[in-house]
Amino acid sequence: MKKKKDPGQFPTLPSMVGKDVYIRPAEPDDYETTYQWFLNADPQSQTCHRAQLATPTTAAENQRRRESSEERGDFIVVRIEDDEPVGKISYFHLNMLNRAAELGYITAPAEQKQGYGKEGMQLLLRYLFQQLNLNKVYAQTGSFNKASIKLLESLDFKLDGTLRQHHFYNGDLYDDLIYSLLKFEFSF
Repeated sequence: MKKKKDPGQFPTLPSMVGKDVYIRPAEPDDYETTYQWFLNADPQSQTCHRAQLATPTTAAENQRRRESSEERGDFIVVRIEDDEPVGKISYFHLNMLNRAAELGYITAPAEQKQGYGKEGMQLLLRYLFQQLNLNKVYAQTGSFNKASIKLLESLDFKLDGTLRQHHFYNGDLYDDLIYSLLKFEFSF
């Protein structure tokens, strides 16, 4: 007997396939691995808020307990060649009135500079602009995070603004940069 879909249930997030990677919705078992990437990437460099540290197991349990929301989607970037997770990308603060969402991303430390993060982001952008019909996506990054800035600029994101001395990192205050990409600027 086919199970009826609960009308209050959020739509299933799709999987999307590219040349070297595909992205799929994150599953509860992914969160321990992705949190370990966060810890290895110097947590305070990833957020301008105080990094709330936990063990990977505790972080995964907290993630599992988080309520589903239409305002966010977490995806795992998976290398096609060996079906190995190589990154995580997310959208959050989804605002359908303004047709906008914020992006977050992390690549496994051993897989950086391979193009996987960029290709995963392109797949997510295609979904957000075509399927959700967003007009704008944006991301915030520390001015010291050269890899993040390079990724955003390689995807044609434009610098919208600067939050001056907004990010305390390694004993100094740095600017945070806000980048955005509009639908008409994205090459499908």
